[in-house]
Amino acid sequence: MARRRAFAAIVCALAAALALPALAAADPGPYVALGDSYTAGPLVFNQVGTPGGCGRSDHAYPSVVKAATGATAFRDNSCSGATTEDMTAAQRILLGTHAPQFDALSAGDRLVTIGIGGNDVGLVGVAVTCVQLGLLAPTGTACRTHYAKPGGGDTLVDRIAATAPKIAATLQGIHARAPQARVLIVGYPDVTPRNGTSCYPLVPLSADDLAYLDEMLRRTNTMLAEQAAANDAEYVDTYDDSIGHDVCTPPGRRWYEGLIPTMPAFPLHPNVLGEASMARSVLRVLGQPQPGPGLSALTRSARTIVAGRPLAISYTLSRGASVTFGLQRSLGDGSYTPIRSVATVSAAAGANAVTLAAGQLGRRAGLYRVTAQPADGGAEQTVQFRIRRMR
Repeated sequence: MARRRAFAAIVCALAAALALPALAAADPGPYVALGDSYTAGPLVFNQVGTPGGCGRSDHAYPSVVKAATGATAFRDNSCSGATTEDMTAAQRILLGTHAPQFDALSAGDRLVTIGIGGNDVGLVGVAVTCVQLGLLAPTGTACRTHYAKPGGGDTLVDRIAATAPKIAATLQGIHARAPQARVLIVGYPDVTPRNGTSCYPLVPLSADDLAYLDEMLRRTNTMLAEQAAANDAEYVDTYDDSIGHDVCTPPGRRWYEGLIPTMPAFPLHPNVLGEASMARSVLRVLGQPQPGPGLSALTRSARTIVAGRPLAISYTLSRGASVTFGLQRSLGDGSYTPIRSVATVSAAAGANAVTLAAGQLGRRAGLYRVTAQPADGGAEQTVQFRIRRMR
């Protein structure tokens, strides 16, 4: 009877998880998925694609997102075991080699999701080490102690910090190869109990070991979110949706498998329910308007110009977009005249410059303010300058 109840719970959970509504939005355009095993879904049915050693599932979150969005052009190029290095270099895997993941990108792509960084930090390997340390120690701080540095600090905290510039370079590499794509970086879910409650011996880790692993995973997610914000990408939080479905929960409620999986999945990885949860998190972000491109502070060629002379404005844009420049004259009491549009330019991602001619600026002496507003809702930037009469 207990087995029947457990089986029924699993069936109900599967039905609920896989019944994802399609997004109301139109086909997002060519969609490419990149990432590691949490993206690929090793051992989750059905395993598809080549090379087989990547462990790619057609029920991993990229395929679920593809179905929900109606993307007609789709490529899942994720591969288990991948690190940021494998974005631009071939990855050696079981019985073969996987080409650099960036090879799947092109200028025509409109959506790119990537789940990466966990293997750079070594999260799964750390969990395995902690299991080995805690196998005969149901209490204590074996895991935390193992990674503590003799002079203070923590080895994993250092690894997370060292991974940050690699994530930044990876996101910049995506933008360079797919400049028109909406880029989402997918964080890692709540695999271990958030409150540190132990389920020894089902998962042979002490309460403190579990709390430590959860802390390091959340630190990794924070780093990913920070790098997304700094590199014109959107962060997908998969952690909150997965709370209460960790490796210590019973089958049917468990979305992330322990050392001995009860559903098809690699140990310490998402099963089909976990992949569906990650897909929901991605779809939640895609259901929101894309943030506007990031515009840097404006730099002027001179603080003061002589009437009749041009003014050059330099700026950096996080992705290609049109930028409208306006001009305002100071009224002397902290207020300005209404913005007068003087130029709209099509700017590329990276460093740009525009020259405002004398005819656009006018010849009236005074304090002025140039405004720059990127299309698609990006934040406005301004810079002041003066025009003085010719002597």
